[in-house]
Amino acid sequence: MKKSLSEKIFQVFDIMLMVFIMSTIILPIMNIISVSFSNTKAVNSNSVGLFPIGFQTIAYKKILTDSVFLRSLINTVFVTSVGTLLSVIVITLAAYGLSKRFYGKKVITYFFIVTMYFSGGLIPTYLLVSKYLNMRDTLLAYMLPYLVNVFYLIVLRSQIESLPSSLMESAHIDGANEYQTLFMIVLPLLAPTIAAVSMFIALNKWNMWFPVLLYSSKNETWTLQYFLRAMVFDKVLAAMSNPEYNADPSDMTSPLNFQNASIVLVAAPIVMIYPFVQKYFVKGIITGAVKG
Repeated sequence: MKKSLSEKIFQVFDIMLMVFIMSTIILPIMNIISVSFSNTKAVNSNSVGLFPIGFQTIAYKKILTDSVFLRSLINTVFVTSVGTLLSVIVITLAAYGLSKRFYGKKVITYFFIVTMYFSGGLIPTYLLVSKYLNMRDTLLAYMLPYLVNVFYLIVLRSQIESLPSSLMESAHIDGANEYQTLFMIVLPLLAPTIAAVSMFIALNKWNMWFPVLLYSSKNETWTLQYFLRAMVFDKVLAAMSNPEYNADPSDMTSPLNFQNASIVLVAAPIVMIYPFVQKYFVKGIITGAVKG
């Protein structure tokens, strides 16, 4: 079918807008990667654009052999995997329970919802976690206080409530208990939603740094994002305050090399996983939220 002039003009502007938006995302990423691979002279003179100048991998070699980075990587992988698994289990069980009819359901539901808008406050939370629960300088401080996300709980509850009640009733008639009904009937039907929720929770865990600032006093419990923050403050700020700064006179790298190399290494794992699970986002999250 032949397009009208207005449709052609709209399509041209639409393509131009999409190209502009993609450029604002792709070009800064290319610059970060280029700076991380460029030599010190090019980086310090701000002459690096979209492609490396004087290609070198010294910054990557030093970071990948740094014991603090490797320990931060292990901590982040542990917190992301275990924390996401625990969160999904607790949220799913709570959502399944709240999808049932029982006395006091509204009160308990409102109790959860209130926590979306009001928290205990930063200082009381810090005292609870560090003093009374004694979780300071442990990885538990990054997982247990952030175990339940009420928004995802509501999404999963709405998704469960949208399932035909005859499925659960037939399972009960066949002798299945609540756990069997949940794991054998409900969960397979919620797989896209749970996959999407799991990815969002994992992203939050992977990008966690503020709890580390609060509850960690030693680098053995750092995460990758906090390691990146330390790289920026320790190297880049030192270089900004003293143009002749160099931690090692024989070092042929700029502090900005380390900063940008750290950004690439911290972001790379989650970026590589993202394309494999993004297909569940629209099918999972939107479907579960429509009836919410």
